[in-house]
Order: sequence, then structure tokens, then C-alpha cells
Amino acid sequence: MINITQDDLLQFLYREGSPDKTNYIQSQLEIDLELQERFNLLKSGKRKLDTIKLISPDNRSVDNIFNYSKHGVIAEIENIHF
Repeated sequence: MINITQDDLLQFLYREGSPDKTNYIQSQLEIDLELQERFNLLKSGKRKLDTIKLISPDNRSVDNIFNYSKHGVIAEIENIHF
């Protein structure tokens, strides 16, 4: 019996594993309750991630960050003594 890692289960979940590994994991999921629990937790997490909506930050926030970074660089340059 080959040890199935969390990485193996993630590859299986995202259909990224080799056909041999995929078949092996599928067969083990049919008989191993602990493995089924681990896999179901990963599936649940994936479903939650799939529902997240990504948004862009407000333009004012981005401008504030850029302005802060510019002033910080200028202040550092002014403190350098040649």
C-alpha cells in the first residue's frame, strides 16, 4: 500500500495526477474511510474557495499607497549625506 499524501489528494481533486496515481487514489477512496474524510475536507475547502469573489482595491487606496511610497523614498534620499 502506497501512502497517499495531502498533495496527492490535491492533485487528484484538481485532476492533475497521472492516470495510474488517479486510479490508485480512486480505488483507495472506495475502501478507506479516513482517506475519504481527508478528501472530503479538501473538497469542502475547494468549494468555499470557488465562491470567493475577488475585487480590485479602490483607486484612492492605490493612490495613497503610491504617494506614501514616493514620500518615503524622497525622505530616505534627503537623509543621505554625501
